[in-house]
This record gives sequence, structure tokens and C-alpha cells, in this order.
Amino acid sequence: MPPVAREVIDGKGKTLLPSFVDCHSHVSAGALAGICRNGSGFRSKQDALSAVEVAAREDDSDWLVFFYMDWNGWDVPVPPTAQELEEASNGRKLFLVCESLHRGIMSESALRALNVSKYRDSSFVEKKRGVITGVVWEEVFSTCMKQVLDALIVTLSEAELKDILKAEANRHLSCGITDVHDPGVTYDMCKHMIALNDESPLRLSWSEIGAKGPVSTAGDGQPLDNFGSGPSSAKVFTDGAHRCAICVDASQAITMTLGAIGDAIKGFNPYPVRQLLEEEFAFKRGKFYRTGALFEPDQLTEKLAQLSGSHERIKIHALGNQAVDMACECVIESGITTRVCIEHATILDDKNIEKLAKHGFQVSAQPGFLPHYGVQFSNMRLNSRYRGLPLRSMLDADVDLIMSSDYPCGPLDPLHNMRCAVDRRINGDRVYLEHEAVSHEEAVYAYTIAGSKGITGIAKSGIEVDGAADFIVLSGDPFVHSTVVESTWIGGHKVYQNAVPADGKV
Repeated sequence: MPPVAREVIDGKGKTLLPSFVDCHSHVSAGALAGICRNGSGFRSKQDALSAVEVAAREDDSDWLVFFYMDWNGWDVPVPPTAQELEEASNGRKLFLVCESLHRGIMSESALRALNVSKYRDSSFVEKKRGVITGVVWEEVFSTCMKQVLDALIVTLSEAELKDILKAEANRHLSCGITDVHDPGVTYDMCKHMIALNDESPLRLSWSEIGAKGPVSTAGDGQPLDNFGSGPSSAKVFTDGAHRCAICVDASQAITMTLGAIGDAIKGFNPYPVRQLLEEEFAFKRGKFYRTGALFEPDQLTEKLAQLSGSHERIKIHALGNQAVDMACECVIESGITTRVCIEHATILDDKNIEKLAKHGFQVSAQPGFLPHYGVQFSNMRLNSRYRGLPLRSMLDADVDLIMSSDYPCGPLDPLHNMRCAVDRRINGDRVYLEHEAVSHEEAVYAYTIAGSKGITGIAKSGIEVDGAADFIVLSGDPFVHSTVVESTWIGGHKVYQNAVPADGKV
């Protein structure tokens, strides 16, 4: 006989699913982004400057920080300069963080405060005619963001920081997420994550990163000795985000160039061509390589061997097809037995997919990127041999596919992200590579049972006899846009209840 139920749920019209597992959500960064200003509504340089002027008048904080902006999506994709931000902010320390968390822009006062001039010879500091524009990328961006976030944390009491992190954990629970992995936790933040994991029902785990902050490879800073509810894990970056490492043949390079010219002519807009010309490409061995790789192959092989000796898991950031190929080759060359998860694998070709499948790599992909970045994939003519988020192709090749969010760089809501994997809509009714869509069942599996593989390497149980009672109750069909999470359960205990069900009756 089954035990007496503590609660009986009327399941009429509802859907019961295993709980969501997000193996790539920046919990700590998302929490801190939530107390900063939001730049997602900017559509032009003037929008950004006007918002900065208002913030400078209203806010006397030491630092003014905006998250979630992305000038690539503006009609005129030109960000403000450090000088323009200096004038708009009236001489304040200002940092505008791109939603990718791989680049940002600073005012002149911020550049001075962080001593960015010492990196002026770096390719990660943008310069025009020898003058630093204010835009920083990758490790320089990461170093600067770490210092700015550390400065923000200092202004908070222990109780305030605890409440901010707890609110972020509750946000994940409200989305039906019961297990989450933060892929970039600094040594200083680790103690706060340990406390959150102890106090929240959310199962939290994290990866160690480098001394330069959230976009830096582990192994050069103070090592972590606690990884929350997961095994010891290290993060490695093989390329950037907007500056991802891709390799295309001559025919694809010609297609991209002619497409950019055509877009410029049709839209009476020179910026598609200007953006293409600003990219750094090298031609070798009959192919075009876009500069973006952060390691030489021998360096990456050595780094992987080093980290495998101290960590049970390695998560490798690789967006572009060149980065994915190098990551695969270096893991094979290093001979490590540590379980590896390739994070993103956003732009792939068939050879990448074949290699990922042949060697049993796990891939954590983010379908929630499609509405935003799918437009850019389409504009780059990544429609045939080279494709953006080819989920169907990976599944057909038996790649071990997992789905996650990359929050706050992408949307947190698993329901939204699964729908993106199924419908692949990028702009109204426009669809990007419909043949790369996955089924409803495949999307659910990749975001629930398979999600645990991206944390522990092992799939978790579903809704089955003797399985963990981790589940969610939805108001209806998960692929209907009005459906919401009504309750979230961990180990048979309700940890979240939606106060306003889909029918609007409390």
C-alpha cells in the first residue's frame, strides 16, 4: 500500500513533468545584475546616453552599472565612446555590460579607476587611431567586471547580499528548476554560494574559474574546496562570445561577404559591410579563420591535463566551430579521463557534430538564444554547411545533448527555452532552420532528465517508481505559451507555489 498522501493535487487539465535541471545558469552574476540598471531597452546610442544622464542625476552610488545591453542589435550598431559616456554621466564611474557578459563599455573615469591603460596593447582593448574607445573584451572585460562587482558587494551588508542571492534562488524555483549549476564562481563568492546552498531547497553547484573573474579559465587563482551539491568542476574558455572562433571555407566566406553587401544595398545601411570589414580573419590551409581562439592547441592540451588532476568535471566554453574542433582534439590529445561538457557549441559544421558524437562529448546548448542571435546567424548566411544551434543534427548523430539557459546572458525560463528549440522562431513568424527543430519529447528530456548529466555526468531519474520525487505541476501543455509553473517539488516537498494560477483565481 502506498503511504497516505500529505496533499492531493487535482491534475485535470494540468501537466506533470520531472523538474527542470539547468546546468548552465550564472546564479551569482544574475543576482548582482538584478540590483543594477537594465539596458535591454536601448535601441540606439542616444537611448544609452539619455539613460546614463538620468541615472547620474538620480543615483549617487560610487559606480553606475547597466546590464543587458547589446549594440549589435541596434539599427546603427555603434556604441557610445568613453568620452561621450563621461559627458553624459557628468564625470562618473560608469560601466555598461553587454548581455553576453563578454564585453562592456566604460566612461573615462571608469577607465582611469580600473587602470585600463595598462592593457592598451591587448587585443581585448578597443582602440581607434591609438585612442582607447572604452570597449573592453574577454579577459580585460572580466577583470574589470570582477572589480566593479566586488565594489558593489562591499556596499552591501551580509544580510542584503544574502537576500539578493536568496531571491535569485527563488526565481529559479519559480521556473520549475530544482538543480542548477553556476559555471563561474570566484573564490570570494564561493562562501556566499555555500551559505545559499545550505539554506535554499534549490540544489546548487558551481565551477571554479580563474583569478581574472567570470570570463577567465580556472587554474591560476586560489582553488575552491567546495562545489556545493555537485562534483569538483573547472571552467575553461577556448573562445569568446561575439568574438567566437570560427573557420569557414572560401565559398562560405564569399557567401557571407556578398550577403552583407546585399543587406547594405537593400537597407541603404553601410553597417553590415562595416561590421564584416572590422572582423579579423586569417587565411591558411585554404580556409578563413576568424580571430577568437584564446589558446593555442598545445596550451589548451596542457591546461586540460592540469585541471583534470584536481577536478572531476571540466566544462569547456566553445561557441564557434573552430573552438569546438580544437576543444575536442585537445581533450583527445591530452588523454584525460575526466568527464567533459562542451558549453554552447553554437556554430557547427558536420565534422564538428561527427567528432562530438564519436568521442561521446556532452554538449550543453542554449535554444533560448535563437530569437535574438538567430537573426545574426541568418544574416551571416549560416544556413547550410555551417549552422547555428543545429539541435536536430546533433540528436540524429547521437550527440549527448543537454539544454540550459546561460542566464542572465539568455532567458532563464525553461518553458520558453524548450519552445524555442521546437519552433525556432527568430522574428515574428520567421523561422531559422526549421529542419533543425526538435520534438516536444526531446526538448523535455534534454531539459529535465538529461540536464543532470551537465552537472554530475549522470542522468537523473524521471517520474518513475522509486525515483526521486522531483517534479513540477504545469497549468497546461508546456508548449502552449500561456502555460506556467504552478508548483515545484523537491523530494516530495513543495518548494514553490504560484500564488496566481493560470485561471487567475487565487
